[in-house]
Amino acid sequence: MVQKATWWLLKKAWRLCVTLVKWVVIAALVVEFSSFLIISISNYILYGHVREGSRAVYDPYTLFLQSPPIRPTIGNAEVAADGSTRTIWMFGGSTMRGATDDDARTIPSFLAVKLNGSGQRFRILNFGINSFNSLLEIKYLEKALIEQLPRPDLIIFYDGANDTKYFVEHRTPDGHYGYRRVRALIEDYYGSWIGLFKPINAAIRASFTGELYDKLNQVFFPLEPNSSELANMVDTVERRYDFADKLAQGFGAKFLLIWQPMLWTEGCPVNPAVAENEQTVLINSERMSSMRRNFTITYASIAQRLTNKPYFTNFATTLCGRDRPFYQPDGVHLTNDGRRAEAEAMGKLLLEQYFNAAK
Repeated sequence: MVQKATWWLLKKAWRLCVTLVKWVVIAALVVEFSSFLIISISNYILYGHVREGSRAVYDPYTLFLQSPPIRPTIGNAEVAADGSTRTIWMFGGSTMRGATDDDARTIPSFLAVKLNGSGQRFRILNFGINSFNSLLEIKYLEKALIEQLPRPDLIIFYDGANDTKYFVEHRTPDGHYGYRRVRALIEDYYGSWIGLFKPINAAIRASFTGELYDKLNQVFFPLEPNSSELANMVDTVERRYDFADKLAQGFGAKFLLIWQPMLWTEGCPVNPAVAENEQTVLINSERMSSMRRNFTITYASIAQRLTNKPYFTNFATTLCGRDRPFYQPDGVHLTNDGRRAEAEAMGKLLLEQYFNAAK
């Protein structure tokens, strides 16, 4: 009887363990699938498709690029044999690359038309890559300086949005597009004992549940202005841009950092009718107040640190006087009119301070 009772208890305990493991697995799958739905739906609302970012192609220098890596610029001058053609390289994220299918309506194309209308000759290369921030742009600049000829006369970085986004999302200056997935792939073997089954460990660490947590950092978890995380981010970004400036000088070029405008951080008065058309449900939602605050703190802190740098120009308010909507619904990407307006402001700056023929 004792043996039967013991056997019965063991069977019951085994069934209980099996049931517990089964429900833990089911719960984990439910959480992961729910996270997948939330991420996919939010991407569709923000970007119009369920994946964040564009199709990436592996590149050993920069981690990834898009195709073509250098987007065509319309309006460039023919290269003159006498060497009078000025070469400008422009780096940035999707706003620089151009959130449009028309190559003629990117910021570099609008700028090329304006500069070449000045009587001088300019050739602009659009190195903008969707989702790039200062970290990946500097790697891309190094790649370009190794591979591209002729060398540039001026190197422009058009930044602010992606450095802000990926810091707020990951709370580290190392953040970039795909940060969680890439880190999981590299660290999957030694990250934990599950690393003995590397694909499983990598999948867990790069899960939609983890990605959803990162997104919650943006939307719900407030960032403190005096946090050590933010101080480290500001210090790191400053060192990056100082390095880019010295790198440009080493190749006989000038470096210009333009801090791009964003609707999320815009604090200047705007025509009320325009503001009403640009305030989407997402941006105007009170639930997004923490996200607006996090973006503004990060964006403004970096800009303040860089204010006195000779290579820095703040375009945060260049679109404030607009008489029609310049922002797309996500509050970062620009309309055709917005990109043209930014190119006009850039052209004026470049012709006055960098390429004044009267000098």
